[in-house]
Amino acid sequence: MRRLTLLVLGLMCLGTFAAAQMEAPQIVAPNNEIYLGYLYEYADTNGSNVVSGAQLVDVQKTSLNGVDFQFSHYLKNHKSFGYTMDLSRGSRRKVDATGIKCQRTGYLVGPTYRLPSFGFITMNVHALAGADREHFTLPMGATTYEVQDDAWAVMGGVTVDGNLSKHLAIRLGQADFLYTEHYGKNQASFRYTGGIVVRF
Repeated sequence: MRRLTLLVLGLMCLGTFAAAQMEAPQIVAPNNEIYLGYLYEYADTNGSNVVSGAQLVDVQKTSLNGVDFQFSHYLKNHKSFGYTMDLSRGSRRKVDATGIKCQRTGYLVGPTYRLPSFGFITMNVHALAGADREHFTLPMGATTYEVQDDAWAVMGGVTVDGNLSKHLAIRLGQADFLYTEHYGKNQASFRYTGGIVVRF
């Protein structure tokens, strides 16, 4: 009886190891995808000087919340390569006690490479470039004082999607490093976004 039990347990272990060696079913994603999701940006705003009364307030860093929209297209002959267009807006109503409002809008485009999917997960890496607009608003009694600057921007990062079906996925996370220059100062920010992906 003991030998039979050991034999059954051994066969079960071998079956488990064999199943682990089998490849997970692949999801062949369509060529186009649209993404919409929540955006968090830990923004480097070094050099962003805002007048507060008679004082000059130097805003160094702030966290922004907003929305991110992307459209990606992958080539028909090579579905791993494509491009992504990214439009994002993040803001914060009160950067500090003076009531300064900060808003950033990004317009970026660039190449994307989709890594081979394994089971539930699809990943891609991307390198985008474009423009970034930084806008500060400071309430001063009945009027407001505004400072705005447009600059170039580059961004690179990785995306992790959880596939629900061939046409629908959840963006578990997209982590990006954003580099730009506002008011003559180099700025390096971190971005995270997550949401819904529709493929067609």
